[in-house]
Amino acid sequence: MTRVRLAVAIVLSALTLSACAIQVGGQAVPGPLPSTASASAPTLPKAGQCMNAYELKVLQCTESHEAEVMSVGELTGLPTAYPDTQALRKAALPPCRQTLTEYLGSGDADSTRLRVWAFWPNEQGWKDGQRWRLCTVVEISPDEKPLARKGSVKNVLKDNGFGTFQTCTQGSPSKDQEVKVVVCTATAHMAEAVPSGVVSLGKATDPAPSKEQMNAIAKDKCTTAVHGYLGSTKRTDVFPAWRNPGSQAWSEGWTNAVCYAEATKPFSGTLLGIRDNPLPN
Repeated sequence: MTRVRLAVAIVLSALTLSACAIQVGGQAVPGPLPSTASASAPTLPKAGQCMNAYELKVLQCTESHEAEVMSVGELTGLPTAYPDTQALRKAALPPCRQTLTEYLGSGDADSTRLRVWAFWPNEQGWKDGQRWRLCTVVEISPDEKPLARKGSVKNVLKDNGFGTFQTCTQGSPSKDQEVKVVVCTATAHMAEAVPSGVVSLGKATDPAPSKEQMNAIAKDKCTTAVHGYLGSTKRTDVFPAWRNPGSQAWSEGWTNAVCYAEATKPFSGTLLGIRDNPLPN
């Protein structure tokens, strides 16, 4: 049995990044660094197969699992010596993030709790000549850990699954540097990420726009998306907000702003189609 040594990195959504809303801005907070582990497997899992977040053992997707493999590729353009963490993340995460959109069947992936979890060889594996890249998708729990679940998420957003995985925040995305992700239907919250509310700000290979440039791109698109989500343009207790990537996140493929419908106080239920009715309690 071949010993496959690996490292793993998770790309959290903009919830780990800086808050940016109308007339509000800030600097990005880096996401967690990769951890290293080793796992025994005769071969790497294949696209469409499932596993847990820290081992390469293939599990049935119909049974409890944490990660679903989206693609298997190769790391290229890196030195012979084992690269540092930043170089590995820059090489592995942008193609995995692109795959996430394709695999889920929608550009709304960044508005959900479905995130990229990328694997690559650790230092010993690199010395052994391994250069593989494994892109998986996980659902993140409120404590920001992989959540065990059953069933495949392939094309789930294409098949009207947005509401099941929608991101809601317990804090203010426009004011708080860090906000806690919660399940929208289970916990009172301040804001809801909205469908059609992922705004492209450019490409990871391009220089990151300034905060002012990002806000200028996001403002009109987020306002339109939020008003459409609410079914109203007149509310004063709910407003468009968004979160932008920082420089590290940009280099790792996070090149989108994510739009939120943010309320002035916590509420339960959903803002979808609320129109001019009172906030749900």
